[in-house]
Amino acid sequence: MPSHRWIAAVAAVFVVVAAGLPANGSLSAPESHCIVYVVGQTASGELTTSPPDCYDTLARALSMGPGVEPPDLAPDEDHSINPVLSIPMASFTLGIHFDGLNGTGSSISVVGSSCTGGYWNTGAAWANRISSSWNGCYRLRHHDGPNKTGAYADTVGVGTHNVPSSMNNRTESVSYWAS
Repeated sequence: MPSHRWIAAVAAVFVVVAAGLPANGSLSAPESHCIVYVVGQTASGELTTSPPDCYDTLARALSMGPGVEPPDLAPDEDHSINPVLSIPMASFTLGIHFDGLNGTGSSISVVGSSCTGGYWNTGAAWANRISSSWNGCYRLRHHDGPNKTGAYADTVGVGTHNVPSSMNNRTESVSYWAS
């Protein structure tokens, strides 16, 4: 009956491996919650942002709050600000984007100063990953391609909204609008 021992050993290995997996059965990275700060805008309307500051919880990321001067844009030791970065500082969260439905999973917050249609290109880290967004601006337009190209779908009004199914996990740029 050596075959029964072999089957038992394989079953034991399977149980040990499965016990280490998250509930959804996949190997996934831990959640991260990042903030990018708008530091400028190109002639085309693209928002240029600081490198992301990331935290292990959304509460910690939100505690950094809009209007908090990001460390990499702080004044130099002589208290002067780098003239290249002397753009007006961000004042509120334009939108928070989540990779799960209903504001769950990892997130990235875009903090800026206006809802006039400027857009953020997601870059490789967030391309085709957004499932829901919290609206800081009245309307967030989720575009299928970078630079506000391709099909789009909106989330409208205050609060967290699931991205319409036609754009779920298909967003490569987001524009931020007051109406």
